[in-house]
Amino acid sequence: MNVKKARSARPEATRRRIVDAALRVFARRGYHEATMDDIAAASRLSKGALYLYFPSKQDLFLSLVDSLADMLVRRMEAAMAAAGPSRRQKLQAALEAGFRLFERHRPVVRLIFLKLASLGPPLDVKQVEIQDRIAALIRRELDAAVAEGSLVLEDTETVARMWVGAIHAVLIHWLHQRKPPPLRQRFPTVYTTLLRSIGLGEGR
Repeated sequence: MNVKKARSARPEATRRRIVDAALRVFARRGYHEATMDDIAAASRLSKGALYLYFPSKQDLFLSLVDSLADMLVRRMEAAMAAAGPSRRQKLQAALEAGFRLFERHRPVVRLIFLKLASLGPPLDVKQVEIQDRIAALIRRELDAAVAEGSLVLEDTETVARMWVGAIHAVLIHWLHQRKPPPLRQRFPTVYTTLLRSIGLGEGR
């Protein structure tokens, strides 16, 4: 990497470091109790330097939501790529990866979906964007199954959004529980029910 590229990479690396630090701080302290001083200390930056990248705590939290959404999609896509050749296996791997990420980052996922009504429309938009990205990923696999002839389905977009709605309902119920069982325990029932809803049989 030449000097110019190295310099251009530094701001992005610093942003990632801040967002990673914010993830830890928000998970530990919650949104309202976390301060920019906490996040600056966790990211090993001065508070002034932190504000050069994020002008407010809300801006930083919304960037964190984007980062988690990117992580979710990357992990689901990677799981699909590593899965077996059948569409059933790929969908299973993708959804399992999503459930694992939600479980691992439960404190922040609770903030995103339950706790921060005070952020209003900006967070609402982020929630919809996350659901849209998951629905698009599911729809791609359903479309591929239709193209292969392993699935007969006319409206894959609606089905993908219905799947996301079902997953969202299970997630919200789990987030509301004070001492929930591991989310991954819910996966077999959710996955089997979703597959049955479209007649995608074993081995397809």
